[in-house]
Amino acid sequence: MTACKLTKSLDSKACEYSIAGARTIYLANFFAPELNKESSGNTIAYQFDPDGYINEIHLPEGEHFYELSSENNTISFTDALLAGGNGGKYRQHTVNAVLNRYDLDVLNEGDALSLGKFIAVVVDNAGRIILLGRTGGLSAPAGGFDYNSGAAEADATGWNITLQGVSMEIAPLLVDRWIINPIYPESITP
Repeated sequence: MTACKLTKSLDSKACEYSIAGARTIYLANFFAPELNKESSGNTIAYQFDPDGYINEIHLPEGEHFYELSSENNTISFTDALLAGGNGGKYRQHTVNAVLNRYDLDVLNEGDALSLGKFIAVVVDNAGRIILLGRTGGLSAPAGGFDYNSGAAEADATGWNITLQGVSMEIAPLLVDRWIINPIYPESITP
């Protein structure tokens, strides 16, 4: 297969600082992806620039991105290669966060986070902006929206949020943060 051949050398950039983790998640309700200038109703339109970055996202009318500001050092994501039967390969995108609140705002969004399907834009601690779930969406698996009170004073406490889904692509990068638009004016923050 020509499409599966390497086309350039990859080197390690050992002379740069590197920091793990992520700082912010933006969720939007999932709709099927399309490559158009505008959404045609029940789709999300994505535009890629010539370098392969996403430079435009158009949500259906009335839809928004919702910011989920989590506790420090609790947001992470994975883009894992998995293999199925007969050698079929695919990706699994996963987003994890801890929300240290137990109030009506969180409870009112709990069913949506438990039962809904989303795309997630993650801003990592290195400033990269990654889109997860574009082709198949992300949803909570069993244990994907659970509250843990902890037992001792120093124990971790909060809502453990996990959203994951199957994808047919490596999670693409966004060219800039302004593409995450429109953002709903109220955020769920700790």
